[in-house]
Amino acid sequence: MDAALPGEAFRVGGWLVEPSLNRVSRAGEVRHLRPRLMDLLVYLAEHAHQVVTKDQILDDVWGGRFVAESVLSRSVADLRQLLDDDAQEPRVIETISKRGYRLVAGVTRSEPGSAVGPSGGDGRPSLAVLPFLDLAPAHDYEYFCDGLAEELTNRLAHLHGLRVVARTSAFAFKGQAVDVREIGRRLGVRTALEGSVQRVGDRIRVTAQLIDVSDGCHVWSGRFDQASDDIFAIEDEIARTVVSELRVKLLGGTEARVTRRPTTIPAAHDLYLRGRHHSARRNLEDLDRAIRCFEQAIELDPSYAAAYAGIAECCCVIGFVGFRRPAEAFPRARREAQRAIGIDPGVTEAHAVLAYETAMHEWDWERAERHFLQALDLSPDHAFTRVWYSHLLTASGRFDEALAQLERASECDPLSPAVRTTLGIALFYARRFDRAVDCCRKVLLLDPSFGLARYFIGRVYRALGNFEAAVEELQAASRAWPHALGCLAGSLRSLGRETEAVRVCDDLERLSRRHYVSPLVFAASAHISDYDTRLRAIGQAFDEREGTVPLLNVDPMVDDLRSNPEFSSLIARLGLSDRARLVKPS
Repeated sequence: MDAALPGEAFRVGGWLVEPSLNRVSRAGEVRHLRPRLMDLLVYLAEHAHQVVTKDQILDDVWGGRFVAESVLSRSVADLRQLLDDDAQEPRVIETISKRGYRLVAGVTRSEPGSAVGPSGGDGRPSLAVLPFLDLAPAHDYEYFCDGLAEELTNRLAHLHGLRVVARTSAFAFKGQAVDVREIGRRLGVRTALEGSVQRVGDRIRVTAQLIDVSDGCHVWSGRFDQASDDIFAIEDEIARTVVSELRVKLLGGTEARVTRRPTTIPAAHDLYLRGRHHSARRNLEDLDRAIRCFEQAIELDPSYAAAYAGIAECCCVIGFVGFRRPAEAFPRARREAQRAIGIDPGVTEAHAVLAYETAMHEWDWERAERHFLQALDLSPDHAFTRVWYSHLLTASGRFDEALAQLERASECDPLSPAVRTTLGIALFYARRFDRAVDCCRKVLLLDPSFGLARYFIGRVYRALGNFEAAVEELQAASRAWPHALGCLAGSLRSLGRETEAVRVCDDLERLSRRHYVSPLVFAASAHISDYDTRLRAIGQAFDEREGTVPLLNVDPMVDDLRSNPEFSSLIARLGLSDRARLVKPS
């Protein structure tokens, strides 16, 4: 970076640095620095990627005053802690032995005149579309209220000049009496859109307000009264007003996407909104309900691209989580995604599903990566495209790239337990175990019931040989994440507690009679020295092309098998060995 101007905001990696305010922020989280620490960070940024000696720093930052070298060391340590850096595996500040320090993270300026801080830190106007209130007397219009907010989120997310927080985070405050200024701070946005919906006979009454979260004042408010079969007119007007009020520059073609009507049949749209309401819950029963709603919407309108994409997304989740056999879930996910794209090539979700299925089920890495990049080009703030892309990067051993994608996803969806857990999972596969546990613990503070986070804490402890701690975590995880039973049984066997392990395996067998359980779960249930059982189950998972099989390429839990010829031949089938980047993102 060129010499920084006093007080000028800039970015270090994923952090926005605001010298004039002595603070850094990322994904809505703000941290304040002592003035001297900010001076040190600015100095290192001005000399990014250069080695600066300790004497140079003391002369330039401390003005040549006598300061013990230990003060500088402590200051660097404090900066690392503030920026979530690790001295052993530096991503921001590297120590050069006997010489000094080097800032290794990327440094970029914020555009002149752009919004900065937690409300729009990357220079773009920023917005959260909050759930609309259901004012129907019977309170039976929740699916429609949530769907309206999600539809507006999806429309506005296509604007490259506007950062729109993902649904998961925006809905985290649903039903809570939280001041909009606090919501803005936690989501890292400058504005919030909220409102209410009331159905009166065959008409819909919608009120909407655009709020500046810095002071809670209304930027704009509007009231709409339309026939129930013309909800798109309301969506169009609200979207256009947001674009106008936030002064978002529309690039060629984006205005058409913002106001495009996905169907001309109101009943089909109503079914689609019901489907989105169910699919957001991510359990098998609701995913099946969502698929039925999308199918009914398609019966009414066979050209409804978003409904095909909805089915594709549900099938992809069913396949990856392991609710059903891969052969049942993934091929349909692919077919429905292709149908959606054939109707509307601009459906981001369909490209993301196609990319994920191509990578994790077909193992066609180059083609999958091109699909991911195409999806991100359509919608750079689509958090789950970045989450799914991180799986490809992690399986390929491209950990820094995976973590960078997940940091971007966290900016788009800062309160999502799934996004944050995936960050912990990537750290686990990268063998950065302390950071993985810390990341997953933070998820549990956000949502104590999120079993996947606790499951990976248990996997970390098992990988480290701390089987007692692993058992404690996995027992708790299995209540919300039954697939943790396999790893729990294996950990019990490593402690010699065979009777308990057999009981857990009996539970696992009963579970497998109700629905599909991945062979990898049974592989994890074997004693670590039972190579034959483990390899047989892993081979079955490869034959089924189970959705997490590619992650075995980097899984610490199978490091003891890597010298085994049978395991090596299985891994070779993935085509990931020594894989370099195939496509360079723009």
